[in-house]
Amino acid sequence: MTVLFIVLLVCHYLADFCLTSPVMIRAKADGRNVWPILLHASVHAFLIGLCLLLWGISWKLVLLMMLAELVTHFLIDTGKGRLTARYPTLADQQRKPYWMLYGFDQFLHLLVIVIIWQCSMTY
Repeated sequence: MTVLFIVLLVCHYLADFCLTSPVMIRAKADGRNVWPILLHASVHAFLIGLCLLLWGISWKLVLLMMLAELVTHFLIDTGKGRLTARYPTLADQQRKPYWMLYGFDQFLHLLVIVIIWQCSMTY
């Protein structure tokens, strides 16, 4: 069961850092252009769903988990982008508030992954 959790974390890493295009990165910076952010969240949902299906989780539960990942990832990234656009201190990588927000963003994404993992183990 712990292996599935690690696989889900790898999915998050791949989708958030390896499979994010420059267009997605720019859109996430201010949260205004929602389509690239939605595509980014869809990549996350697809990878999570694929891993859960390969793990043998029921397709109905997988669809629910994919929807949860899609919606939460989109909202977290859009919210972070809009915060950084409104408060320039949060966009300055040389300042601590940027890293605090970045850490909180990753914490929220990982919390969703923990919930998805726990739900997939329960049902």
